[in-house]
Order: sequence, then structure tokens, then C-alpha cells
Amino acid sequence: MGMRILCPMEISGAIPPLVTPTTDDRSGVDTEALNSFTRFLVEKGVHALFPCGSIGEFPSLTRAQRQTVIETVADNAGETPVLAGCGGTSITEVSEFIGDAAAAGADAAVVVTPYYLDATTDGLVTFYERIVADTQLPILLYDIPSLTGNSLSVEAVETLATQADIVGIKDSTGDFTHHQELIESTPESFQVLQGLAELAIPALDVGADGFVAGPANVFPHAVSLTYDAYRRGNRERAVELWQTVMNPVVAATKPLPTAAGLKYLLQCHGRAVGEPLPPLSLPSSTQCDRLQRCHDRVTKYTQRELSTA
Repeated sequence: MGMRILCPMEISGAIPPLVTPTTDDRSGVDTEALNSFTRFLVEKGVHALFPCGSIGEFPSLTRAQRQTVIETVADNAGETPVLAGCGGTSITEVSEFIGDAAAAGADAAVVVTPYYLDATTDGLVTFYERIVADTQLPILLYDIPSLTGNSLSVEAVETLATQADIVGIKDSTGDFTHHQELIESTPESFQVLQGLAELAIPALDVGADGFVAGPANVFPHAVSLTYDAYRRGNRERAVELWQTVMNPVVAATKPLPTAAGLKYLLQCHGRAVGEPLPPLSLPSSTQCDRLQRCHDRVTKYTQRELSTA
């Protein structure tokens, strides 16, 4: 079947990569908690929702569980776009995940580079071209070489950006020069999202369309306001929020699997989302203390500074 040209969409703003609420026995998805959690994020003004990403522990979920997560998020998202993680190493499997996401009500599919296998640039380009040839959703590339072992070169992204149904990229390389080159080398209609919260403001400075930020799981209002303030021209306010809310959360979760750290911070916040799935471990008592202190400091700031924002 030939490529179908899908409706263009704008993907921008502050986007949380959702943690996946889990049941008490750490074996399944807590849909009731996910209903509530999604509504909480939407009410606090996030600009899109990204379930089944790295922080969503997607490799530990079955295909059916992934679809349950995406459908639950989509059912509670209202007008907020849902960018569904559809990562895998098999073209057939990824295409099935995209079909599931489309049926569940997602607006776009986020497809990470294949992992474990040692892929060449030509192999990665072919992988995405095969997927997009019969896709049911617009595709965002996702590059996080620290976890996958594979990375998309600027030239590869330039090539893939010519595909009508590949609409953007989540760049989690941590290479800021690379990030800037992606922005400069792709069409204006191709959306570039910064995947590391600690680079959010510098990325906006060079023209990124938005950022995917783990801290938005816990402090969605403050993280959304960071983007909104920047776009209104109040860079000073955006930098203050970035330094006072986003960066401390990044620092506190850095020694941990991020999903585990964020789930504990949400617990501190009074929102039960369960524990991380094996093989991720629970924070140690020392790590829990550090996370609690971070939560308390940031919460005190947001309650004081953002209560009327």
C-alpha cells in the first residue's frame, strides 16, 4: 500500500512523559489511578501527553497493557493531544503498536530508534521508511542513544523529514549542538522537541517547539507555565521556574531510574501511582530522603509563587 498523507498537526509546549500507574502487585496497569492522573495533568495545563515512553516503562508492558494505557489516557485527555509511545525493534510489531494506538484514540505515534541491535544509519532510515509507508498516525522520531545504543544523525533526520507523515522528533541525545543542527536543518513544519528537561530553556532559545519533561508528572502547572511564560516573552520568569522547579527534580532523580524517582515524588505529592515494574528497583532509604526534601522545597515554592497564577 502506498503512503497516505495524514493531516498535519502541531506538537509543541510542555509535555509530560507519563509514568504508568501500576497495581499493588507490580504486575498490571492501575487504570483507575491513570484516569485520575491524566485528568490532573490536563487540568494543570500541559500541552500534550506522552504515555508509553521510557518513563512509562514501555518495555515492561505487554501489547495489551500498552493499548490499555493509551486508551485510558486518550479517554481522559479531552482536547489535549496524545502522543503514544510505539517503540520496538520489529517493523511488524511497531506497525501493530501504531494500529493499536490509533484505535485507542492517540493523535500521533512516537517511535524510538530500535534498541539492542547495532544498526547503521541506512538501516535506521529504512526502518522508519518501512513503518511510515503504511502508518495510521503521524510519526515522531525518538532519539535516546543512552538507552538504545543507536542514534539518528542530522543527515538521517533530514532525509526522514521529507516524509510527509514524519512530523517531528523528540531529541534526548543530550547533545545541544546536535539539537540546534536538527532545528536548523529541518523544515519549519518539522517539530523538534527537547527531550531533556535540563536543556529546556536553551532549546527554546534556539527555536525548539517545546520540551518533554519528566518533572511535569509531579509539577505540571509550574512546568506548563515555564513554556507559557517563555512564549509570552517573559524569559526571566521562565528561567526562574526552570531553575527552581524543573532542574531540582532532575537532580533529585538523576541517580535513579527516572520512573522510580518520579513515582516516589508523586507518592510524596499524595498521588498513588504504584511502584516501578521489575527490573526497575525501588529507591533506597537515602534516596527517598533526598526525593522527599526536593519535593518539599519545590512544593513550598509552587504554593507560594503559583497559587494565583
